[in-house]
Amino acid sequence: MSSSKLFLMIKRIFLGLIILVVLVIVYNLIAQIMEAVKSGERLSSAAETVYKLEIKNKELKQKLFQVQSVEFIEEQARNKLGLSKTGESVVVIAEEKLKMILGASQTAQIRLPNWLGWLRVFWH
Repeated sequence: MSSSKLFLMIKRIFLGLIILVVLVIVYNLIAQIMEAVKSGERLSSAAETVYKLEIKNKELKQKLFQVQSVEFIEEQARNKLGLSKTGESVVVIAEEKLKMILGASQTAQIRLPNWLGWLRVFWH
């Protein structure tokens, strides 16, 4: 083999190695770019989840504030426990009378607030 053929063969091997190294580098760069895109998508998804949870948290705090109010507690005590203020009397309407007045067959399942029962008794 002549020196020019040997030089040409070494040049081709060197060129092949350079191409191989470049391909490996390009492959790694593409893999890193894809990972960065996936990380960005995960970050966006997590940010959206955090935003939704913050909104729900605000709603729950408002509901908690409302539930802790004296007016809400009094309303619940009046409607569910029959609370009466001084000078007031609690009147319980018989279930049969309520069914007859309301004309509903499902009143046994639905307990109306006291004020609504009285309203329907007098204005029906």
